[in-house]
Amino acid sequence: MLQSRGITDLLVAEKKAQEIIEEARKRKNKRIKDAQNEAKFEIELFKGERDQHYKALEQQQLGNRDKMAQESNVQTQIDIESLKAKYDSNKDELLERILTTVCDVKPQSHINARIE
Repeated sequence: MLQSRGITDLLVAEKKAQEIIEEARKRKNKRIKDAQNEAKFEIELFKGERDQHYKALEQQQLGNRDKMAQESNVQTQIDIESLKAKYDSNKDELLERILTTVCDVKPQSHINARIE
């Protein structure tokens, strides 16, 4: 009788130990899942912050690019106007020089020509 009671006590103790082990495994798995969920949340939060930072930098660069393009267009228009003004001021003088050069023909024989 004493021996059967010892065996039952051992079986009860073993069952209780199994329950404790099972409970510990459940707690461990729950902690792991909670840690994974928290890590996913932090990753998404970090990703969102970096995405906002990237978009802000991108917007800043696009703004600089647009500003530079506008400044370039303004400078180009100024240069075009300057060239047109120079053309208008020098056109008559240049035309006169071309006509003078073309119309004032001075006949000369070429230096290699033989006169016989």
